[in-house]
Amino acid sequence: MRMRVVLALLLPVLLLLAVFFVVPIITVLAASFDTSDPQRVAGWAAYWKLASDTYYVRVFIQTFVFAIALTVLTLLFGYPIASFIARTSAIERGIVIFLVIAPLLISMVVRSYGWQLILGNSGLVNTVLAAAGLVPVHFMAGWTAVTIASVHVLLPFAVISIAGVLSSLDRSIEESAAVLGASPVKVFFLVTLPMALNGLVTAATFVFLLAMGSFVTIMMLGGRGTMVVPLLIYQQVTITYDQPFASAMAAVLMVVTLGMLFGQFRLLRKRSV
Repeated sequence: MRMRVVLALLLPVLLLLAVFFVVPIITVLAASFDTSDPQRVAGWAAYWKLASDTYYVRVFIQTFVFAIALTVLTLLFGYPIASFIARTSAIERGIVIFLVIAPLLISMVVRSYGWQLILGNSGLVNTVLAAAGLVPVHFMAGWTAVTIASVHVLLPFAVISIAGVLSSLDRSIEESAAVLGASPVKVFFLVTLPMALNGLVTAATFVFLLAMGSFVTIMMLGGRGTMVVPLLIYQQVTITYDQPFASAMAAVLMVVTLGMLFGQFRLLRKRSV
């Protein structure tokens, strides 16, 4: 009887996962093996092309490195903000959380366009530099503008993930380490950081997966040299109309995503033992 109740409660969740998670994955995998059009690269040939063609290999590596860079930068900027949120008063905490989350209420397109106005060749930054008699900087159509805007987009996810863990830490342990003579640096690296590692891993995984799927910001602020896998998939679907090859790229991206999630699960499970 108890097992039936548990299964009845789990059924809606399982159906939701099947409809919005399992079915799309199967659909993408099936589309990558669609050989109905002989002029399109499909099946194992599509995957071999991704693994052997230097251009596609470079794009995948470029996407991976970009996601890692965004993850590191987001954690570096997000940790101090999360630490402030976890250790400040309720009023200040509410204000900072609102400022961090507020950008999420604005469309990604609007935010990217805002960064165009700020970082463009005739934007706010170069206008100030010109007024100060300095040489303008060309941010647009490169990784600089894309990185700045992407960190702004992903920062709230890292801050909330880390702040939740830091808020639950027992501060008496840090105080005990300080009383015993540990410097603030040692307290951070030997006490606080290990205790907050689960939150950092969760934040890093979350940001990395979102960065691997970044699309709008790169399309609006990047140039030819800022090609990433999601943008390449978009071009394959809308320009060359090569659905099987685009599905193969999406399948590889899904494998990387699932691998990261599995790695995070194993790491957190190992730490909890």
